Amino acid sequence: MKDWIPFFQTLIWPVFVGLLVLTFRRRVRRFFDAVNSRVERGDSFEAGTSGIRLGASSPHESSGKEPEPGAQPVLDAPPSTIAAQTRHEPVELAASIHLAHTARREKSLDRGAYRYYSIRVFLESDNENDLDRVNKVVYHLHPTFYEPDRTVVDRETNFELRTAGWGMFNLTAEVHLADRVEPLRLERYINF
Repeated sequence: MKDWIPFFQTLIWPVFVGLLVLTFRRRVRRFFDAVNSRVERGDSFEAGTSGIRLGASSPHESSGKEPEPGAQPVLDAPPSTIAAQTRHEPVELAASIHLAHTARREKSLDRGAYRYYSIRVFLESDNENDLDRVNKVVYHLHPTFYEPDRTVVDRETNFELRTAGWGMFNLTAEVHLADRVEPLRLERYINF
C-alpha cells in the first residue's frame, strides 16, 4: 500500500478539478462559449496575470499606445515645406477630395494567429468633376507591406487600391492633379 500513496497524491488534483468541472459544467460551458464568441468577433481575451492571451494579435509587441489618426507625419518632408505647400492649396480642393476605405474580414487569408482583412481604399469627392482632374494616385502603405508604394491610375474605380492586411496603420496618398505641379497629400488611418 505504501507504493500506492504517491500515485493517489498525484491523482487528487485532477480528480478534484474534474469533479468541479462536472458539478459546474453549465457555467464552464457558458464561459468557454463567451470566450469563443469574443475571439471569433476579433476581440482579444486575457486571463489575468497568467499570460493566457487569445484573439487578435500582432507579430510585433507594441512599444506604446496605438497611434491615433494624424499622429505620424504625412511624409518625411521638413515642416516648412509642408506649410509652404499648404499655403498655396485651394481650400475648396482640399475639402473636396478625400480618402475613404472599407475593410472586410477574410478568414481564408489568415496565417497562424494573424487575422487578415480585405482592405479597399479609394478617393471620394463632393464634386465628381474634381476626380476627373486626377491623373494618378500614389498610395504609401505601412513599410511592412510587400511593395508599400503603389500607383493607381483607374478613374472608373475612383483610383481604388485593393490589398489585405492584419493590422491598423496610417496610409498616405499623393493625388496627382492635371492642373497642379505638386500633388495633393492626403492621409487616412486604416482601421477595422
